[in-house]
Amino acid sequence: MNEVFAWLEATAPATAVREGRWAYPVTESVHLIGLAVMFGAIAVFDMRLLGFSRRLPVSGLAAHALPWSRAGFALVAVSGALLFSANATQVAHNTAFQVKILLIGAAGLNILLFHTGPFRGVQDWDTAARTPASARAAAVISLLTWPAVIVCGRLIAYA
Repeated sequence: MNEVFAWLEATAPATAVREGRWAYPVTESVHLIGLAVMFGAIAVFDMRLLGFSRRLPVSGLAAHALPWSRAGFALVAVSGALLFSANATQVAHNTAFQVKILLIGAAGLNILLFHTGPFRGVQDWDTAARTPASARAAAVISLLTWPAVIVCGRLIAYA
């Protein structure tokens, strides 16, 4: 696997990010902006699932917030891949990075289970005073995993 990481580090984009005067800080800034957009949209949606702003239909908020979370995730994924590629052999063995990847997987699974489970029946509880327990559980998991992903990302520099 180290050969793959070494190859990745040798690619032109990785070299540009690693050696360019402004490439790494700009890429990192894009990563942070993407995180803010993504998690901000996710947090607003999750808070609605937990019972805040009950006058807002869940489906309406989803139609507004979830495209922003996807756009933020796209920025995070591209910039994160570039940041990783710049120092792949070192970062791949970093415990904080490994935990971050596991948490992203857990958060992704939570999203998949929510959208294929309780959200399929949103029309039944769209404006209900209380969302189903499974939707609230998904929101809690989301509100725990995404900040943990962010913290682990920050800890990569120190682990």
